Amino acid sequence: QLPSAGAPGSRAIYERIALEMRYRCGLEAAAPPRPPWPPRPTSMLLKDLNTMAPRKLRVLALCGGHSCKAVIKFQTTQLRNALGKDLADWTYIEGTKDWTFLPGEPTVSDMEAKIAAGAQLKNWYMDTCHEQGGKTDRLNRDKQFDPSTVVEYHDVQGVLHHWKDFILREGPFDVLVAFSQGCILAHLLIGHLRREEPAGRERFPERWHHARHSREDMPWRCSLFFCGLHIRDRDFFHFFDTKSRHPTVHVFGRADEYYDYARDGFGSTPQEEYYVDPLV
Repeated sequence: QLPSAGAPGSRAIYERIALEMRYRCGLEAAAPPRPPWPPRPTSMLLKDLNTMAPRKLRVLALCGGHSCKAVIKFQTTQLRNALGKDLADWTYIEGTKDWTFLPGEPTVSDMEAKIAAGAQLKNWYMDTCHEQGGKTDRLNRDKQFDPSTVVEYHDVQGVLHHWKDFILREGPFDVLVAFSQGCILAHLLIGHLRREEPAGRERFPERWHHARHSREDMPWRCSLFFCGLHIRDRDFFHFFDTKSRHPTVHVFGRADEYYDYARDGFGSTPQEEYYVDPLV
């Protein structure tokens, strides 16, 4: 939301907009210099609905697979700095499933191992690859990348109930930020919530502001996905038979080793196509 004229920081923001418009319209020969820290638009005041006192933006960050809270905290450092350390509170979560390496899975880098500092790495869920024609000795990556492989997720319903309860109990959250397998978990959670009657205060009366007015309303405002992947287990493709109206931003690039896999969909669709108006 753009600030009102005269609001703190408004002059820098509108001057930058004017420079960009002049360049885009051909009135300036060169693009304006890129500022080291772009001016941040202001937003509407957030309030604690119990006390009506101003509060910070609340961000829920989901790490990737074979990862942990320390890693996602490190990965979001620049985003936290850009958002403003004094303007947002971050909550970091990791999966509940202990992960052990299988040949063909991404290896944990020396940097990730150093950041994790010996902590048990976690997955959001575990899966099994059922290969056409029977089990082979192929690398797990090659099994996953084979469109004929049927991938089965385990204990998904239990995992979704656990994290839904966490969000309702520990919220309110405004933004969900997820990386890699954490994005798949978020897609599954959004799809699950779309298929249950809106609820919240019946089980969590102290969180009455979590009440959802429709199945399409999530108990957070928007989601930001980094290097996200599509749902691979066909038992959950129906979660997005119709597109979700939930606001999403998707950040990914060709340098990602999973880029082509994520673009394919393997019987589903690329993840951004789950949503009505994604920002890619």
